[in-house]
Amino acid sequence: MNFSNPILICDENEEFRILIRDMLTRNGFFHVVEASNTEEALEYLKTKNEYFVLISANTLTNESLQLLQDQKSFLVLAENSNPKTIFLAAKLGVDKILSHPIHTRKLMTRINSSI
Repeated sequence: MNFSNPILICDENEEFRILIRDMLTRNGFFHVVEASNTEEALEYLKTKNEYFVLISANTLTNESLQLLQDQKSFLVLAENSNPKTIFLAAKLGVDKILSHPIHTRKLMTRINSSI
């Protein structure tokens, strides 16, 4: 586990971002940045490529998807019932997707195995 890696959370729902940020900080990740949309997240990623990215499937665009594929450490948060999840699973690999509900232990395990 590398606690020095900054984590970027991208989701349009502020309450969800706060929930995920709190989960991360309670587990030792103190450098957490939030983006409310893909454009904001891309600005962070264009200036610094060292982020571990947690991004909502709902906020993905073609540009962000391409940037994520070039990035090593990311996790897409997706709803089980969302048809986009099946497409993303095929495109990004099943190990890069974590479906709702998000539990602390599951999230930490996935981040730790990806860093």
